Amino acid sequence: MPRIFAIGALVYDIVFDVPDWVAPNRAVHARQVTRSPGGKALNQATAARRLGAEDIRLVGCVGDDVFGAEMLGALRREGVNVDQVRQLSGSGTSIAGIVVKDGVPGFIGAPCASRLVSDEHIRQALVELASGDILLLDFEIPQPQVMFALRLGRAAGATTVLNPAPFFTRDAFVVDYLQLVDVIIPNKLEAQLLLDSKSDDHDELASGLLRHGIGTVVLTIGEAGSILYQADWRSEQPAFKLAAVDTTGASDAFVGAFCLGLSLGWQMRKTLVFASAAAGLACTRPGTMSALPSLEEVRELMASRQSACSLAGPA
Repeated sequence: MPRIFAIGALVYDIVFDVPDWVAPNRAVHARQVTRSPGGKALNQATAARRLGAEDIRLVGCVGDDVFGAEMLGALRREGVNVDQVRQLSGSGTSIAGIVVKDGVPGFIGAPCASRLVSDEHIRQALVELASGDILLLDFEIPQPQVMFALRLGRAAGATTVLNPAPFFTRDAFVVDYLQLVDVIIPNKLEAQLLLDSKSDDHDELASGLLRHGIGTVVLTIGEAGSILYQADWRSEQPAFKLAAVDTTGASDAFVGAFCLGLSLGWQMRKTLVFASAAAGLACTRPGTMSALPSLEEVRELMASRQSACSLAGPA
């Protein structure tokens, strides 16, 4: 099986389930608090591993503290390769405070160590990257390092996947490296920011990204599901209707599952349905890493909805 290399953030998440949003000079008591390792790369790597990835390698940085140690221990228990996760002395592990009201999350982030991944670190971590492998990146590391890694991935013949999240500002050079991306998985807002567009038309946004040389665009649209675009093909996938508790981990479950499907050489349609099922299940429990589903759970859900899941489509 091809390997999956995931480069990005490892963040310790503290999730508060609240009855109301926090306001200035006002206290809100949480109904539940969940502590869990998180960060997009960590969650996506764990998702792929739980769903069957045999060789998933995580690249990033944590602080030399109790939060970093706890995350590394959790990843090893999951079977994720953390040989290229560096513990940096003098820098704290990244932490996120996540406030969830009625299943909708808000975020406060302290990036710290996660933003300190370097070109040298990436080069060393990708020395074995080869044709057929999957290289997965997000925007929780600085964009110069994203571009550097994508160039190495393209030179190695790997399939490059970009989840452009979180997207805070549009750096001028972002569009300059989109042609290095084989598969991009944005939500509507991220697509708008990438294209500097105010369009709400999903097809128009996807067409704009395809014109930059990206082979496959997978636009995630929340409760409405997702749409996959290639130059001559379009496929819509409704979201699986499940009782949502916390949507925080849904996008990372989707991306990890999609990368697994790519690594196994599945048809794109099957990969899209599989990723959608994983995302739906991640919404049914609180937290991030703790909410990611197993392969058995995804298979069971897909089997129960098989009549609604057409798997026809191009390879």
